[in-house]
Amino acid sequence: MHVHVTCPDGEAKFWREPGIELAQNHGLDERRLRFIEALIRNHEQQSGLAGSTTSRAEVKAVTNDGFSLALEGEELFVSFADFPWFKGAPGPKLVHVELLHPGHLYWPELDIDLAVESIRSPERFPLISKRTG
Repeated sequence: MHVHVTCPDGEAKFWREPGIELAQNHGLDERRLRFIEALIRNHEQQSGLAGSTTSRAEVKAVTNDGFSLALEGEELFVSFADFPWFKGAPGPKLVHVELLHPGHLYWPELDIDLAVESIRSPERFPLISKRTG
């Protein structure tokens, strides 16, 4: 069992069995490889939970603009413009997301929690602070 990964910068192949291990790399830097490995590990951990074949919340892909999130059969895009605290987050911390209950996501290593509705409709939840005094 293995996983092929293709990015604009290159491509790689990772073995899944007997353990996750880089098999081939063509052009991807060490940072990108660590991130991809973290995505694979996160998927392996979540998909192996107590009879579950898919995770309920999973980061699927990261771009320069944000990341896609699979959530119970729905695909959402989390834009770095709308959610700037995710920009620059280390890959392993970004991909570790938990669905605490329907409608509420939590990234424990980043200490970020979000209502799913704010991802679906970020315009309804603007990042505005009001000064008092």
